[in-house]
Amino acid sequence: MNLKQRAVDYVRSTMEDSNMGLESVLYKCDRGVDLKQLRLKPWAVASEVMGRFKKTNQIHRWFLENIQNGVDDGRFYLVEEYQFKKLYRLCTTVDSNPERAEELLPTLKGFDIGSAKYDEVYYENLSKVLIILRHINNTFDFNNNDLVYSSSH
Repeated sequence: MNLKQRAVDYVRSTMEDSNMGLESVLYKCDRGVDLKQLRLKPWAVASEVMGRFKKTNQIHRWFLENIQNGVDDGRFYLVEEYQFKKLYRLCTTVDSNPERAEELLPTLKGFDIGSAKYDEVYYENLSKVLIILRHINNTFDFNNNDLVYSSSH
């Protein structure tokens, strides 16, 4: 796919769900990516969208607390391999032990970021996130690529 088509596809994908609230994205980028360039033109800098999460505020909270130093600013953040592995382990643990959800992957209350309840939607969203995280865990090469997180709402 050429650069122009990637740009068109990116704009379409962001416009389609512009009123959907919290959206979190994991990007695959070449090692040493310039995060400022990624912010300006993600369709040109990111080589692949590894995952897109809608209103999964438990995941967003984890990134806020573990990657973004508590700052919810919509910027792009590098996710180190050990950080990714920690999130993956937490998600699989909560999936196997739902009674530990509030302890290990707590929700975040706030306007338009999804439900803060530990209900069916929480676990459905977690299952969808795990599909993406498993794919990243099994295929992503942290030696040659950077994993980058961003969110908007």
